[in-house]
Amino acid sequence: MPFINDLRDVQNKTRKDISQSQLIFDETIRRSGFTGASAQIQYDHIYDILAARDAVHTDIVTAGLKEDVKVTGAVTELICKIALDASAPNRYDTLPKTWDWIGDFAIMGSPFNLFISVKSYKAKERLIVSGTGQNAAPVVGYGLFDDPSEWSPDRVKQYKQRGFIAIYMPNTLYDALDAMTPQTPGLSPRLIRKYSPTNGYPATNIKNIYDRPLLRKLEDFDDDIAHVCIPGTYTLDLSRY
Repeated sequence: MPFINDLRDVQNKTRKDISQSQLIFDETIRRSGFTGASAQIQYDHIYDILAARDAVHTDIVTAGLKEDVKVTGAVTELICKIALDASAPNRYDTLPKTWDWIGDFAIMGSPFNLFISVKSYKAKERLIVSGTGQNAAPVVGYGLFDDPSEWSPDRVKQYKQRGFIAIYMPNTLYDALDAMTPQTPGLSPRLIRKYSPTNGYPATNIKNIYDRPLLRKLEDFDDDIAHVCIPGTYTLDLSRY
């Protein structure tokens, strides 16, 4: 398989003209069928791209190669960048490495800048410790999260204290969180106790500081970003978030 051969060469450093993350991302877009399409069209088909991403990863594992966690993170950033290119062209920039503790991208504007923290499949502690911790420098989370146990209401509320005004996740996870009840099949006794309506479930009901949903679906990310970027101005109307 040409892609696997190319990846092996890049990993072995016999090919140095492209990074592992860019090679994986390019193969993902090629398999999705949207190479050459505009960023808007690509992001309109985000789940086709994510399905292609899963297929690429499966081929990497099947070939006996390893995808480093940093490479996985960089690929996710490139996927997020599709939405930013579609919704905020010329309005955003990549944060320097010294700003990694805050996030990965920034949309500069007045009266506040908007930071975007990108993670891959697990939030763990990495997402919640990113961001600024203050509403004067709000943060948006973006990830391909897949673990419902990381998103209890108590945990989600903590993100508000870290300055998050929205967190985007795949619709499969969002729908699973939205539907959770104490009778959800397969939940451990610990989670059954926590998934009680009296404990604030479902987590999808939690609001941000603007009284709008804190947890959102990936497919809404580009539209939400575009909605706060006032055309022809430097203004970010974050109250729209």
